[in-house]
Amino acid sequence: MYFPYLRARQFELIALRELSVEPTFKNNVVPVLEPVRESVNGLVLANKIFHENNFNPFLILNPLEGEMAGDTNYFLDFIRNIEGNCFRAALIFTNNADYILNCITNYSLCDVMLICLEDFVDDGKLRDLCENSRISHIMVLNPHKNRHLDRFIKGLGKFYIRLDDVFDKKEKNADYLDIEAHKFTEEHLFYKEEGFAGFSDFTVLPGEFVDGGSTPRAVVIHLSYINEDSNDEIWVRHFTSNTNDSIVNVQLKFAEAASKAIRFVTNQGRDNAAISELKSYFGMEKYPGLGTVKKISIKNHLIIVSDYLNIVG
Repeated sequence: MYFPYLRARQFELIALRELSVEPTFKNNVVPVLEPVRESVNGLVLANKIFHENNFNPFLILNPLEGEMAGDTNYFLDFIRNIEGNCFRAALIFTNNADYILNCITNYSLCDVMLICLEDFVDDGKLRDLCENSRISHIMVLNPHKNRHLDRFIKGLGKFYIRLDDVFDKKEKNADYLDIEAHKFTEEHLFYKEEGFAGFSDFTVLPGEFVDGGSTPRAVVIHLSYINEDSNDEIWVRHFTSNTNDSIVNVQLKFAEAASKAIRFVTNQGRDNAAISELKSYFGMEKYPGLGTVKKISIKNHLIIVSDYLNIVG
C-alpha cells in the first residue's frame, strides 16, 4: 500500500479528486494530507468527491507547516462538523503526547495514524502512544535512523509505514536541464520484505515545504516511470525548457519542456491519463499554468505507483 504525503494544496487535491473515481487507485493508494491553508474550501469540495467514491485519505489535524500550523482544534472541528466526512485522523508527534491523547479522547477518534518526523526526543511517551489501541497506523520518516524505535513498532503488529524524502530538489528549475533520468525510489520493491505494511514519500515534490512562488525562468515537468531495465525501480526524468534567460514567454517554456516529455513517452510507448492531459495542452498550444503542470506530474506519479501495485498485489 502506498501513502503519498501531500500538502493538500489546490492542484494536489484536484489530482486526487480526478483519480478517486478509479477503483484500482483507491485499493492501492491512501494519501496523507497536511493542510497548509486556513481556508477549507478545497477540502470541502474534495470531501464531496471522495464521499461519492468511497475514498478515505488521512488528514493531518495538527500540521507542522502552513497558515494553521500547530496543535490546535481547527482541523479537528473541521472533520467533526463537515457533512459526510471522509477524512481519517492523522496526528504528528512532536513531544506532544498529552495533546494527542486529548484529541483522541475529546473527539472520539479511532483508526488514527501517528506520524513521527524528526522533531521529537521523548521516545518513552512516543512508545506509549504507539501502543494506544486507538492508533492503528504509524508512519516514521527515515526509520533506519531510529532502529530501536523501528524494531519496537514492528513488534506491535500495527500498520507500519516508512516515509522517505527521495525527491532531488534543486535550487532552481534550470538546474534540471542537464539531468536526464535517475533512480527515484525502490521502496515499492522491498517494503514488505523489510517488515512494513506500506511505504510513503512526498511524490515528485520536495519534502521541504515552500509556500508560494514566482514566475519561473524555466519550466520543468517531472515524469516518473517504472524502469524495466533497472529491476522495476521507479525513475524520474526532468523535462526542462531551454529558453531560461528571463521570465518572459512562459508558454514557450512550457512548449519546450512538454515537447521533450511527449517525445520520450511516445518513444517509450508509455501512456496514462496524466500523459494524455499533457499531450492535450501541448496539442492546443495552451499553457495551463504551473499548478496544472505540477498536478500532471503528481497524477502521473500516483498512477505509476498504483498501476505497479495493482499488478504485483
